[in-house]
Amino acid sequence: MSGLAAFFESGLAFKLILAGLAVEIALAGFYFWRRRQGLVMLFFVANGLAGAALVLAMQSALRGAGWLFVASYLLAGLLAHLVDVVLRVILAKDASGIAQQDRANPS
Repeated sequence: MSGLAAFFESGLAFKLILAGLAVEIALAGFYFWRRRQGLVMLFFVANGLAGAALVLAMQSALRGAGWLFVASYLLAGLLAHLVDVVLRVILAKDASGIAQQDRANPS
């Protein structure tokens, strides 16, 4: 067994990926919270949760977990992704309103 196969079979790869995602979400969340950009913070959290759910689904599938576990992680990822998309649409609408005001009043 190669070192890379053992790395994935031990589950350490998934733990490191999830830890990296958690650190990224925490740092970005703190940054946006300090800047009072709560909607952007929620966008980052939803995006990270979608990624974490996919990592958990892959880990479950590779470890031979039942289909129900894999499907539940995929469903959680889909729900987090949908929240992510809705937040992006809301942010895009806010940004388009600002751009229209700038075009109406050129300086």
